[in-house]
Amino acid sequence: MKVTIVARHFDISEKTREYIQTEIDHRLEPVYDRIVNCKMIVDKSKNDYIAEVILNVPGETFMAKETSEDLSKSVDFVVKKMRKQLQKHRNKWKRPINPDKQFVESSDEE
Repeated sequence: MKVTIVARHFDISEKTREYIQTEIDHRLEPVYDRIVNCKMIVDKSKNDYIAEVILNVPGETFMAKETSEDLSKSVDFVVKKMRKQLQKHRNKWKRPINPDKQFVESSDEE
């Protein structure tokens, strides 16, 4: 999976980039292995940090945004939100369409 990290209005250190990369690799990749690419946008506004994730999977695009006073908290929260969205998407495709519906054979004897 290709991960792009963009910092707006400030510069982030290499250690922070590695932390973001590790969080995405270890928390999102195991949930859904068909992720095409991921873009993490980190923004600073006055006293808050805004972390936004845009994730592309075949046929869908997911987005999550979180604001916090600490950069690592914002990253953790946004990754947690994205993880929930991916789990929901993955489980949507595993469920049967209508589990209550019974298959009824038609008879031509009538």
